[in-house]
Order: sequence, then C-alpha cells, then structure tokens
Amino acid sequence: MLDRQEGLTKTYNRFHDQTQIADDIAKLRSLHIEMDQQVAIAYGWQDLDLGHDFHPTKQGIRFTISETARREVLDRLLQLNHDRYAEEVAQGLHDKKKSKGKTSGKKKATKPADSSDTVQGSLF
Repeated sequence: MLDRQEGLTKTYNRFHDQTQIADDIAKLRSLHIEMDQQVAIAYGWQDLDLGHDFHPTKQGIRFTISETARREVLDRLLQLNHDRYAEEVAQGLHDKKKSKGKTSGKKKATKPADSSDTVQGSLF
C-alpha cells in the first residue's frame, strides 16, 4: 500500500482482480490463505479444504474460499454456537428465573447533598 500509495479499497480491488499478478498482490493472497488455514487449525478443522481461488460471489468474482468451504464453515460455526449455548444452559447461565441486575425501571430518589455532606480538600 505504501509503495503504490493506495488505500485499502484500491489494494483489495487489486487483490480480487484475476488479472493482477504482481508479486505484492500474490504475496497478499498467499498471506490470506495462510491466515485462513491457521484459523481453521485453531478450530481443529484440519480436515477442511478451503479451496482458495477466484470464486463468484454476490459482490462479483472474489479471491476467497470455495462456496462448499464457506457453507461448511458456517455450518460448523452454527453447530459450535449451539454447543456453547447448551453448555451455558447446563451451567444455569440462561436461567430466566434469576434476575441479574434488572430493575423495575424506577430510580430511587436521592437527596441533594448539603454542605455537611461534602469533603473538604483534595479528592486524592
């Protein structure tokens, strides 16, 4: 970005443009592949073939993971979300009977401070 004096939008327009084959753009794509693979590994999804390439999306052709991989990632994240929620329910974290910090909406009236309530001098 510094060498080209371009911002994120122009850089990523190049990133997603199949005709852009400059070394710096190829390196950026390589870094994205590596990052995505490391995230998959962090989730324990070494079996997942991400299928990085130029794929059609709602935004047009983009360098991204395959549609099959995208759907699988979303399915796995949804399942993980359900699993975590079930664990929280089992721990009682979603017990509707317990009211945590909710009030009836009415604030207690406070009396105004008079001179006898104030502390003279420094606050610290």
